[in-house]
Amino acid sequence: MKIMHIADLHIGRTLNQHPLLEDQIFMLDQLIAEIDKESIELVIIAGDIYDRALPSKEAVQVFESFIHKVNIERDLPVLAVSGNHDGAARLGYGKEWFRQHQFHLGTHIADSFQPVTYQNIDFYLIPYVEPAEARLYFEDDDIRSHRDSYSRIVEQIKGTMNHERKSIAISHLFIQGGQESDSERTLSIGAVEYVPEKVFHDFDYVALGHLHHPFAIQSERIFYSGSLMKYSFSEVQQPKGYRLVTVDDEVRSVFVPLKLYRDMHVIESSYDQVLNNELALKQDDYYQFRLSGMRHIKDPMSRLKTVFPYVLELRYIEDTAPATAFKAEVDKRDDLEIIEQFIGAVSEGGVNAEQKQILERLLKEVNDETY
Repeated sequence: MKIMHIADLHIGRTLNQHPLLEDQIFMLDQLIAEIDKESIELVIIAGDIYDRALPSKEAVQVFESFIHKVNIERDLPVLAVSGNHDGAARLGYGKEWFRQHQFHLGTHIADSFQPVTYQNIDFYLIPYVEPAEARLYFEDDDIRSHRDSYSRIVEQIKGTMNHERKSIAISHLFIQGGQESDSERTLSIGAVEYVPEKVFHDFDYVALGHLHHPFAIQSERIFYSGSLMKYSFSEVQQPKGYRLVTVDDEVRSVFVPLKLYRDMHVIESSYDQVLNNELALKQDDYYQFRLSGMRHIKDPMSRLKTVFPYVLELRYIEDTAPATAFKAEVDKRDDLEIIEQFIGAVSEGGVNAEQKQILERLLKEVNDETY
């Protein structure tokens, strides 16, 4: 069986108030092309289908179009679980009806225990679970962490596992030791969100979502697919795509990178160099600029947007040359000269005659009080 493992679509997400639906449609269309190219037989979505518990109408329409192409037009099974961004109850509405069309949704703890079986493979759909939810479901006050929650769920699954078949778990969680990025919503405070790898030791393959780097964990059986696209500037170096999982006598997983609609970059330079595009940057990509030489520029962001319409973030870098020159001369000057030099280094006009008189008076008052 050839399986496409994807996760963290975050459909409807914005980045610094810029909508990303156009980018997401482009990425989902690529996934459809890959399904046809690789003759995919089943699609796994490991959580965070939407970016919000109450997605916009437009976001829902984008996902419905994708699912229609996969599940209805191509008649492929889709196995999905809810993530921490999804509203589980809302996402799971109609799942009994969807199941009749091979669209299987795991949105509640109870969905974890009855596997979905295709081609002698048992798929266990384990949604994102809050410790409080598990504590209530199992009526066990000792469940305090995600580790406790998933350990209890998997322990119950193991009691009924058919070891004559391959077992694949689909879930949305933070495996201990995984690599984070800025765009992942923290699951909880401290270390209680981490789940040890050994919890899933009995599965042949574990298809996970939540961490956005496709190589967030190094494991023989546990894999993240990564997010659909780059969702923060901390992800600029991360590849984006899907995992192609092949199941025969063994289970093999390879990451397949995809092209982004607009790539994302962090550029550190001077304002003039960027405005004049001396670095020959692609103008239609997303940028975070970290620039020097903007001290006297009025509304630099608007000016940059005339050249780079998709610059989303602008950070200032302090000019260091004046400060270095100022430091070299400190020991050779009196107090007034040091202050004058400092003001000249950080402002355009320096000290005028009236300001100099005020400084002299203040210095005299300080010296009189000191001595």
